[in-house]
Amino acid sequence: MPTPSPQDATPAAARRGRYDVGIAGAGQLARMTCLAAWPLGIRVAVLGAPDEPAGPMAAGVVPGDWHDAEAVAALGEAAAVVTLENEFVDAGALAAVEAAGTPVRPSPAVLARVQDKALQKELLRDDGLPTAPYVVADGPGDLAAAGRDLGWPLMLKARKLGYDGYGNATCADEAAAREAFARLDAGEGVLVEGMVAFERELAAMVARSPGGAVAAYPVVETVQKNHVCHEVVAPAPAPAATLARAGEVALAAAAAASGLGVTGVEMFLLPDGAVLVNELAPRPHNTGHYTIEACETSQFENHLRGVLDLPLGDVAMRTPAAAMVNLLGASRGPARPDVAAALAVPGAHLHLYDKAEVRPGRKMGHVTALGDTPADALTRARRAAAAVGL
Repeated sequence: MPTPSPQDATPAAARRGRYDVGIAGAGQLARMTCLAAWPLGIRVAVLGAPDEPAGPMAAGVVPGDWHDAEAVAALGEAAAVVTLENEFVDAGALAAVEAAGTPVRPSPAVLARVQDKALQKELLRDDGLPTAPYVVADGPGDLAAAGRDLGWPLMLKARKLGYDGYGNATCADEAAAREAFARLDAGEGVLVEGMVAFERELAAMVARSPGGAVAAYPVVETVQKNHVCHEVVAPAPAPAATLARAGEVALAAAAAASGLGVTGVEMFLLPDGAVLVNELAPRPHNTGHYTIEACETSQFENHLRGVLDLPLGDVAMRTPAAAMVNLLGASRGPARPDVAAALAVPGAHLHLYDKAEVRPGRKMGHVTALGDTPADALTRARRAAAAVGL
């Protein structure tokens, strides 16, 4: 691999294939992937702007927007392999990159199914994986039947571009569902799911490589508020048999999606011990941030190893327990984090995403803490997160 050098922002045509990996996006996930790349001598280019979170950390910045097919093509020209920061990059644009000779991992053909929540559900069901009951409502006239068949309340989801609660709506009755449908429909209908009376929400990251190597991280518990991840506890406080079953489901789900690099698998644990797949993310995921400090190999390093078909790293935890708390904006204005106060909490690890402006609910960073027990780790992480003051 080329020797790392200072960030290069020369035109894309002048640096064809010069970077080992190109990431379609330049947000915090790309930022942490770039940080994992430098010790391995892996040069990463990101698609975005120099002032985005990943810009200062990347070996190069391909100027543009991941929504733009021409910019995605320029990224393909610049990199030996292209991968994703989010699953919303147009699969057709990525297929064109692949056709031009640059591998895209995960595959654009599979991504086209995963990025559409309705097709993703079909993909999982086709592989025999359990999910919440669902239907696709093509129009508002289908909602009454959906409520009758699945029972109220219902969860309505935009088929594409939904994340962190954006694109989701919990609907108590048909009137609420009709209002949500009008907001969520982009001309392809809306995914309608029956509500699941789960005991816990679980998640696991699965790393896979083109050569067939597979590594599954520990199953964690996630705490969601308004469809946004607030906290993660590793390992999940559940019986060993339950965690083993959830791990098997996660492995099968990542295989069904032909994941390459890291795939995030979100799951529901039911009171009877059954495990359902909620959603997939074909890239590093918020629920795996704890792996930076808590595991032998972080999800970001293993994502790079996976897409480059390098040997995968050990995913075992190197501490009895860990917890991660997201730093979510509580107000609007300039970001003024109290770094010293957060670092004064013993065992806390602070990660700021270098976002200048705070907005309510915006992910500004996260805190991870290690501990002898999940409760101890979570207490430390919460203290440090509160001290940051965002």
